[in-house]
Amino acid sequence: MTQFNRLVSAGCSFIHGSELGDEVPYSQSTYPALIAKHLKVDYNCIAYPSASNQGIAKQILESKADWQSFYIVQWTYPSRFGVHLNQSMKDKNKQPTTWLDLAPNSWDYDIKAFHEYREYSQQLNEMGIPELSKKIYTYTGHKQYMFQTELCMRAVKGYLDSQGAHYLFLPACNDIAELTMHSFQGKGFIEWCTDKNFPVGPHKHPLQQAHQEAFALLLDTVNI
Repeated sequence: MTQFNRLVSAGCSFIHGSELGDEVPYSQSTYPALIAKHLKVDYNCIAYPSASNQGIAKQILESKADWQSFYIVQWTYPSRFGVHLNQSMKDKNKQPTTWLDLAPNSWDYDIKAFHEYREYSQQLNEMGIPELSKKIYTYTGHKQYMFQTELCMRAVKGYLDSQGAHYLFLPACNDIAELTMHSFQGKGFIEWCTDKNFPVGPHKHPLQQAHQEAFALLLDTVNI
């Protein structure tokens, strides 16, 4: 029997539902949304595109978890790096923020990559963010990425345990599959989707079939 009345999902664009066609404000077609619908509980998504694991942890730690909450957290690529800035900027939705997620060779730095985010990309370039990102990734590597990811997981686990919340940790990629509670048949979400040859969008996000199959897999293998 379900012991919670709301399901909260956290992660990056895979969980937000990029390219699923209904991602504003967030998709109702992702596997966490399908699980919530199946269990007949309220659904809230705090995932956002390009999130780092620090960003995912920040969203969860700032949420109001309690014993009636169930969190599905799909941790993302460990090489992404979240930072608090000492000045305000505008995010992709043109809202003020002091938080920024960095990534190696990010499309966010390319003014020509996404027409709808051209102002955002131009802002990052004017602030010198591509150069900052390049320096960070020049002097850090896999050990640092895994260390910071494990710290995020431990912090979130401690917070959710302290609130009596239920939770499930899953990996977006193979790199962190050994750190999470469960996986997709031993793989990260994106590698599992690739192996199954599920359709993806122009920007490589798995589409509806992948989420429907992930929903079925988790219901069959995880005690929810």
